[in-house]
Amino acid sequence: MKRIISFFAVGALAATLAGCSTHVQTTYREVKRVPVGFENEQAGEIFYAALSRMPYRDESEDTYRVKIPIVFHYTCTVRSGEGEKFNEAVRRCDTNKDGKITETEARIFAAEYK
Repeated sequence: MKRIISFFAVGALAATLAGCSTHVQTTYREVKRVPVGFENEQAGEIFYAALSRMPYRDESEDTYRVKIPIVFHYTCTVRSGEGEKFNEAVRRCDTNKDGKITETEARIFAAEYK
């Protein structure tokens, strides 16, 4: 009988201590947009229209996990924000790297995302 009571006492103690704490967090790493100018208003409109159609694969996503089975689980994911997509589009569109997107450059860039 004493053995059965000990077994149930240990089981009850294990059940009360075996809680699972889970924390999942996603943060966005915002980068400053590169300064860029446009040759004219139409160049800007073409660029931003193409930017909205541009698919963006977040290759710089970092995920950190800390896990202690049954007791604790923590996941933190850090993703790039919209500034990174904008900067990538400017790098691809401004082919001569002068900081000014011409209408011709914008049209070439937009042709990739029709």
